[in-house]
Amino acid sequence: MIKVRGSLTVLFFSFVLILMADDSVITENYPYAVLSADTIDMGTVQAGERFTGRITITNEGKPDLLIARVRSSCGLMIPNWPTEPIRQGEEATINFRYNTNRPGPFTRNIIIHTNGYRKTLVVAVYGEIIP
Repeated sequence: MIKVRGSLTVLFFSFVLILMADDSVITENYPYAVLSADTIDMGTVQAGERFTGRITITNEGKPDLLIARVRSSCGLMIPNWPTEPIRQGEEATINFRYNTNRPGPFTRNIIIHTNGYRKTLVVAVYGEIIP
């Protein structure tokens, strides 16, 4: 029992040290994506109107950031993303459009896959389509 408890203590403190790691080590060695927002409130939109939005993504890491793929949680939302590398300190825009033919409130996710330290980023988009 003591051996297990000692191993768990070492594991716990190792985990704490990882959490306290200096962000500069991460941004020096990995691309680091920062989003303009984690959620986007699109408000109220009339059914049939053109409905578009955008997300800005900035690379705060030293290596180039690549956006491998962007997808949505539903086929009504269509994302479009840049394929060129995003250099340190630069930003790019991910555009999306939403089919407004279905009235009612909605919440959809945009999932961004990168080569960055955080491989997968999620942005929630919500609003309401009125008839």
